[in-house]
Amino acid sequence: MKKNTLISLNESISHSDKIKNLILDNIQTEGKKIIRLNLVYLTYDFSSKTVLLEYYVEDDEYPNIEMSFSELTDLLKN
Repeated sequence: MKKNTLISLNESISHSDKIKNLILDNIQTEGKKIIRLNLVYLTYDFSSKTVLLEYYVEDDEYPNIEMSFSELTDLLKN
């Protein structure tokens, strides 16, 4: 089911390099704690270097996913 949340992230980015760069650059700049996309919210925890991906509504089919900054970077660069 985590796959559904990741698919939603992908759909929210929709092949936009601008959005990918915004997400990735925020890891370095620590400019925003939360980035809201169409379907997914990304909540950054800069102290633990993790990000929480949350579907825009609570839904058991779309569980929250916590991943490290490096995992997020790898996901978005592939």
